Amino acid sequence: MQQALDRLPTVVMGAVRRLLRPLVRLMIRHGITLPSIVELLKQVMVEVAVQDFPVEGKRTTDSRVSVLTGVHRKDVKRFREQGFQRNDVPKKVSLGMQLVNVWMTRSPWLDEQGRPRVLLRLADGSDRPDFETLANQISSDVRPRAILDELVRVGVVEERDNQVVLRTEAFVPRSSEEEKLYYFERSGHAHLMAGVRNLEGIEPPFFDRVVQYHNIPESALPRLRQMVEEQGMALLREINRAAHEANDSQASKRQTFLVGLYCYHEPSVGSDD
Repeated sequence: MQQALDRLPTVVMGAVRRLLRPLVRLMIRHGITLPSIVELLKQVMVEVAVQDFPVEGKRTTDSRVSVLTGVHRKDVKRFREQGFQRNDVPKKVSLGMQLVNVWMTRSPWLDEQGRPRVLLRLADGSDRPDFETLANQISSDVRPRAILDELVRVGVVEERDNQVVLRTEAFVPRSSEEEKLYYFERSGHAHLMAGVRNLEGIEPPFFDRVVQYHNIPESALPRLRQMVEEQGMALLREINRAAHEANDSQASKRQTFLVGLYCYHEPSVGSDD
């Protein structure tokens, strides 16, 4: 039993190494070098030690944080004095996300089957719903034309013949690196935290499952990816509507709730299923 416990840090380091590979790929692509990451890692270790590992009834001193993390006490003091960074939602993401969510979940923006309607760009005096009215519900500070142009730019909606069509039932920008990074950060953080909390023995555990095969012919990939996109999107739509109905900003105890699906494939290096 003790041998297994002694081996755990090595196993954890092996798992961390594999998890770091895609992040290192991202960093190298964006010209982020080791000194910057060392400084960032120190900051994050101090932040997590302070926020997630307090001792009940005792003050979390710089010395204790230094012992927990291995970060020099002078650096601990500096990081705590300067405060920890917040990752705010980019304004364009926040506004677009709100608009698409209303379009996907509320009447009169849904048809009889519960699907987002094709909207008129401008009201024409009829009862047909229009994009301008929807945009004005979301923000009175930004012109509907500016919101529409941005959504068209990132590929979320399509404008044609005085109509606006929602191209995807999730706000997933295709052009802006800042916006794509925001969603990458949110989904990646949530998935990793679910796994870490499950390893810590949280009850009930978070749902976290994966289907994995190593010998899938390339010719079968389009069908499998289509299944993920169609059935996964149907499930996310259903969960989104239920979560939207339950959402209550006045509740005394509130939780941030995230659900994600992903699909990935790469050349096989093994042969076991």
